[in-house]
Amino acid sequence: MARWPVVPRESERDAVLAALRGPRPRSVMLRGPSGVGKTTLGAHIAQILRADGRTVVPVIGLAELVDVPLGALAPVLASAGRHDLESVSDRVQALVGVVGENPHKFVLIIDDAPLLDTVSASVLYQLVRVFGVTALLTARDSHDVDGPIARLLHENLIDIVDLEGLSLEHSQSILQQYLGGTLRPESLRDMFEASRGNPLMLRELIFAAGRAGGIRSGDFGFEVSVATLPRHMRATIADRIHQLAPVDRRLAQLIAIAQPIPRTAITAEEADALSFLTSEGITEDAGTEARPLVRLAHPLFAEALTIDLAQAERTELVKEIVGRLLPTGDQQLRFTATVLLTTTDAVLSDNDLDWAASYAHAAGDHAIAASLAERAQPNERRFAPELVLASALSALAESERSSVVFESAIALASDDNDRAIALARWGQHMVYRLSRPADAVDRVTCELARMDARGQVVLRPELAKWQLMTGDASALTEVADPVSADGGLGAVNAGLTAAMIATMAGNPADAFAAIAQTRPLADAFRFEAPFAGSLLDLSEFLALVASAEIGPARDFAAKRRLDRFADSAGVWSYALAIVRLHDGRLCDARALATLAVEQLKWRDFTGLLGTAVALHATVDAQLGEPETARELLSEISPEHAGDAKVILQRAECEAWLLAAEGRTADAAAVIVAAVAEGIVLGHFLLSALTLTVAIRLGHPNAAREQLELLTRLSPSPLVSRIRDWAETVAEADVARLCELAPALATAGVAALAVDGLREGARVAAKADRRELERKVTLLARRLAADMDRVPGEASPDELTEREWTIARAAAGRQRSREIGQQLGLSVRTVDNHLARIYRKLGVKGRVELEEVLADL
Repeated sequence: MARWPVVPRESERDAVLAALRGPRPRSVMLRGPSGVGKTTLGAHIAQILRADGRTVVPVIGLAELVDVPLGALAPVLASAGRHDLESVSDRVQALVGVVGENPHKFVLIIDDAPLLDTVSASVLYQLVRVFGVTALLTARDSHDVDGPIARLLHENLIDIVDLEGLSLEHSQSILQQYLGGTLRPESLRDMFEASRGNPLMLRELIFAAGRAGGIRSGDFGFEVSVATLPRHMRATIADRIHQLAPVDRRLAQLIAIAQPIPRTAITAEEADALSFLTSEGITEDAGTEARPLVRLAHPLFAEALTIDLAQAERTELVKEIVGRLLPTGDQQLRFTATVLLTTTDAVLSDNDLDWAASYAHAAGDHAIAASLAERAQPNERRFAPELVLASALSALAESERSSVVFESAIALASDDNDRAIALARWGQHMVYRLSRPADAVDRVTCELARMDARGQVVLRPELAKWQLMTGDASALTEVADPVSADGGLGAVNAGLTAAMIATMAGNPADAFAAIAQTRPLADAFRFEAPFAGSLLDLSEFLALVASAEIGPARDFAAKRRLDRFADSAGVWSYALAIVRLHDGRLCDARALATLAVEQLKWRDFTGLLGTAVALHATVDAQLGEPETARELLSEISPEHAGDAKVILQRAECEAWLLAAEGRTADAAAVIVAAVAEGIVLGHFLLSALTLTVAIRLGHPNAAREQLELLTRLSPSPLVSRIRDWAETVAEADVARLCELAPALATAGVAALAVDGLREGARVAAKADRRELERKVTLLARRLAADMDRVPGEASPDELTEREWTIARAAAGRQRSREIGQQLGLSVRTVDNHLARIYRKLGVKGRVELEEVLADL
């Protein structure tokens, strides 16, 4: 293992240094919970200040010395070098004199400032207040600040910088640096939740796991088991817990066992106890205003409160809190209560265990789902828990065992409906986990012939999806029956397939209708079809894209990507990578595509992994990394070769690789051939997007025939806009390009618009139409403002971002004073900017400026 990395705190570090180094230096207090990294950041800043030539005076506040006068300053006084002074007070005065005479040379670093003894704190006050010496203080947010330190705050002599816990991304980065590889997502989630982003907790948890042998290398990264923290970590917290009154400690223990708990679970008699615990920083509010919750304020509290409980005492607490949670009727609390009861001697019914296992699987907590499903059938195997167990094991990538349990579940089916449900889940395991869609198609096709109508309704929609993935277009002619509200799971599957085929065809109206009909059913059958909601979300995203509503589509995907540990995480990383690719933001696209591949290897219930790998390769090819792109293409499983999504995305990558060799005609031919397959397989929307590559590479005529066909097959506004653009580029109508480009960029294909405008600028230049050339060039640069690579060579006549802002404001008839007030600039500065803008754009004043920008 590597050394524990230093926590990255760039923004806080820079804020503190800016205050301490400024022309009018300010003292700063770093405030935050214990273990959040205040001392480490303070030491890092002190090191930087020493490199600046400053003399750092370190002082540490200790609880043991808080009643000892000058206890905190004693080490400084002893090392001050004034051995000729015997009196401590004389040494203090000497220290104040030396530091006070050179306030810009010295900086005080005070760790745990609230624990300074009164005399030391008074010396600090004198140095800061009277002599203007700068100081960096740290303080735990659980410590009261009073005396001289409080006076410094009240007199506004100290700025406060609150230090928060680590973000998930920072926690992941630190753990990966330490371990030398990625973490399995479940382990990352467990470590982050256990530490709540507290760096000290995170470090001690990983060290404890290492000592306990709880760190293992797995298929999806390191697997880490959260271990008990060492005694020294619990000692301080344990002292606080032992000092609690019995009623306060018991309430804290109830919260620790089931946290977070609803406020309604706390009795009126416990109100005072809760207020006390909150005032002491032991509990805190969580949840929302509509659903207020209470939890412990620090991860250490839970362990300190429960680690020494005898089993009988813990069982009593569990049963009491369960008795408060179950009457609420809340499904999440029912699940929490059921899981808690499994740790006691309580007897749980098969129905309760089956329900809890299904709930866990639907919620994406597959490890708990598998455990509950096993517990539900200690002696005799039963269909419902066996099917949950098989599905959970598949999600956990225990593929070999999962396959065996699926066969057991299929054999346990009591009728064709159950058998169809089991075969559907087995097929998803074969297609998405094992990448064997052809095997799933063969078996299910044979099984269908022996099933009654009810079983067939469940299986046919799933079979159609798998057939399409193998390149079998016949599935498009066997679309499932229309969705009916009383159709059960078969109606859910039919609705999912109908929505999918509608989005493939770029038919947003049909897609939105199928989604609206199916959502209530998906909610009702969330246990039987746990991924239905996410599949409908994906269809809704694609329907928005087809509608040329890229802004709402992007926001829709970004919102659903917030849950990094959801089974659908890879889907939304992929979706946003596609958006960024066509938006021309290649660096963002690569980061998202890389993440999507990693996440989809972990969980993929849509069959997107091969497409995501091809997308990653496409981005690398555009970024000028052909070897990496080719290596990625070689990683795509042969079983994915017939999937239209893979065919189209691979063709885009191959086209960019050929273009890099100057073979643009060959590149366009590759695109046309792939799109021909995509059209046969019903992927009209993606086919149109793939054809944008041929247009961008200078071969719009190669794409026109297929785009014309696609506009007849698909009602998608986006497909129509791409068709119109191809025709305009082919006809070299530069003025028309300027008209179409803004709407095309707004529709989500800004990269296509910018490349076409660049070509239009060249056409205008050859025709010696300088005014048109300038107009189209400026428009291209404006649309490319957020792209990684601005079209064309950098030009001294190009407007900066600030100049664009001022130009638009001036064209909107705002006065220089108004512009200056908005941007924090003087009138003279605004006028100087305007003079440069006029020169760069070749205009004589605001009237001509307004005309030029109106044309854009």
